Amino acid sequence: MIEPALGDLETASVTQLQQWAEQAASQQDWPTALQLIELAAWQEPENSAILRRWGDWLASAGQVEEAIVAYQAALESQPGCPQAIAAWAAALNEQGRYAEAIALLDQASEQIADLWHHRAVALQSLGDWPKALTSCDRALQLDPTMAEAQFLRSKLRLGLGDWSQGWPEYESRLLVFPELRDRLPSFGRPLWQGEDLTDKTLLIWGEQGYGDQIQFVRYLYVLRDRWAETPLLLLVSEPLAALFQQFAIADLQVATQFTFEVEPAYDFHLPLLSLPERLGAIAETIPLAQGYLPRSLQPEIRLGKNPHQLQVGFVWQAGETSDRRYQWRQADKSVSLEYFLQLRLKLEDCQFWSLQLGSASQALQQHPDWEDCDLSDQIHSFVDTAALLSQLDLLITVDTAIAHLAGALGVPVWVLLPKAADWRWGQVGTMTPWYGSMRLYRQAIAGDWRSVFEQLQRDLDSDPTRLHPY
Repeated sequence: MIEPALGDLETASVTQLQQWAEQAASQQDWPTALQLIELAAWQEPENSAILRRWGDWLASAGQVEEAIVAYQAALESQPGCPQAIAAWAAALNEQGRYAEAIALLDQASEQIADLWHHRAVALQSLGDWPKALTSCDRALQLDPTMAEAQFLRSKLRLGLGDWSQGWPEYESRLLVFPELRDRLPSFGRPLWQGEDLTDKTLLIWGEQGYGDQIQFVRYLYVLRDRWAETPLLLLVSEPLAALFQQFAIADLQVATQFTFEVEPAYDFHLPLLSLPERLGAIAETIPLAQGYLPRSLQPEIRLGKNPHQLQVGFVWQAGETSDRRYQWRQADKSVSLEYFLQLRLKLEDCQFWSLQLGSASQALQQHPDWEDCDLSDQIHSFVDTAALLSQLDLLITVDTAIAHLAGALGVPVWVLLPKAADWRWGQVGTMTPWYGSMRLYRQAIAGDWRSVFEQLQRDLDSDPTRLHPY
């Protein structure tokens, strides 16, 4: 980018300031972009387009409240402006202010696809999935190419059990996520579209989070059943490689990135979460719900267990993310450590073990009497976590990767879900067809974890057989 001198800034036209600002924004130089667009806004304070752009970049810089102020100014300058309303509603959704977003969306002077998409996001988060689905339909009527609305509609369809339409449309994620879209050409081989794999080699690559990869790697077994002799190559996130190398799948090589001993030759490639669509998966028959990862028979890490107490692991915070699009969701899924502290005091028959990782685990240092239960310094990989889980009677966790690991191991696991749960858990019920050893504890009211923990305590107090729901 060409850095304008101070004198240039003082004499630059609005058009020139906008051009410089766009150049800075294209390089994600938000301080420079914001400085320049602010100067443009001072010259034309009633220019709604400039104010909207200012808001967009404030949001990109993580200054969401300031972005809302800019959008509000844009809307005051141009009442009913659908673009300003859509951008403002997106910022409200990002903060979890869904009812406010819907009320704002009703003020638009005309309808555009973005308005209906943001309405769908709010409705999904408020738990009204059928109306959210209708809003996605309206967005796509106005803009059939809108990948974000296609992706949201796919998740709604999957969550409502419509897999025949949901999985094909879930391919739209390859257009939504740049990290997936940009990776596709790097393989130099065509995507597998379901062709006969006899005498072919297929490379499958992990995507999205650790939990997604653990949940959907089960479909490799379905693939192997159909093509018993086809060599399979699996690329996964580095922390998962040693865990997946334990699979009892013939002719499977597992690596991270391209760290195979010999650079492999393959005929097709496929992102992991496309396997259900290619294999014609149906909601009524989810494979290997009773577990598909082998338990560690001789764990190197052994717990100092009290044989007279129920061994309970717990995790209270979802994985950390620097992506502002998902920070609210991660916070929404997490609970306060205090709930587990209180639960331990009330359940003398349970011995608790913390498997919390990341900076959140440091919170236990403020509670010296919990020091012996903190296992974070013994966990260096998913293999270590699996070894510890195999020694527990129960894991209680928020919706994060360890929940999938416990389910894949067949370890009893109780998962704490926010009111706006992810599509894979559906909207109702305590059981999930994904994992036979899993039980779901849902918020009835958004943000209310107290009643969830009261139910947990009752269940642990009264009926230990609930650890084995099937």
